[in-house]
Amino acid sequence: MNLNPGKEPDIKPPALANKILSMLLPNRLLESILGDLEEEFNLRAKQSIKHANHWYWQQTLETSMIYLQKKLASVDVLGRLNFYLPLIMFVVTAGLIVLLSILNDPAFISETFWDELLQGKIHTALFSAHFWHNFWDILALAEWGMFIHFESLLISFFSIAMMLCLYKQQQASLFELAISGYSLAFIPYLWSIMHIEHHSFEAKQIGPIVATGILCLLYQLPPVSYIIHRKLQQLKTEHFEFQK
Repeated sequence: MNLNPGKEPDIKPPALANKILSMLLPNRLLESILGDLEEEFNLRAKQSIKHANHWYWQQTLETSMIYLQKKLASVDVLGRLNFYLPLIMFVVTAGLIVLLSILNDPAFISETFWDELLQGKIHTALFSAHFWHNFWDILALAEWGMFIHFESLLISFFSIAMMLCLYKQQQASLFELAISGYSLAFIPYLWSIMHIEHHSFEAKQIGPIVATGILCLLYQLPPVSYIIHRKLQQLKTEHFEFQK
């Protein structure tokens, strides 16, 4: 019951929506944007509180996505992603190489893993709970000899040389550099799968082909990540000098 008939009820925008905006919006814009949204919300609430709330949430999501993309596109965030994601991929790839070297019973991974391995698809081990449950035990069996392969080193050398040329030309954007670098890293493994698919090989011949592709990925991840790191530092320096 309204004890003050002449006074309009105190209607406020959804508190959770404001909380989300306050987390994502820069401080210099927060008060202004919240003020504009609340003003429009109050006008709409006079017609329908339900529709006003719906509108406010819609605006919150749209505004949040804009500033979330800006945050994710920041040099610092991209720098962290460029460090941690390749590091994780490097460790996982090393685990797959060790698995390929020591595996005696493919059924240990899954009932279908042998058939998948005959197609060169060792990455399907990543979908096996047994692989992840025993991952560190598998990795503990690593030996240096498992990671030395001349053909893979040669392929990786030329791929990294191509990326260095692209980087030194200073014409490629960060996005183009990242796409080029990681594509070059994954192409040998993808090629090995297609090569096995279109040719008939004995089981003992498939392992070395898969190893060539997966080792190329292992070799190229660190230098690709480093080159992108250099590009990020360059962009950060340019941005800092621009703001002076």
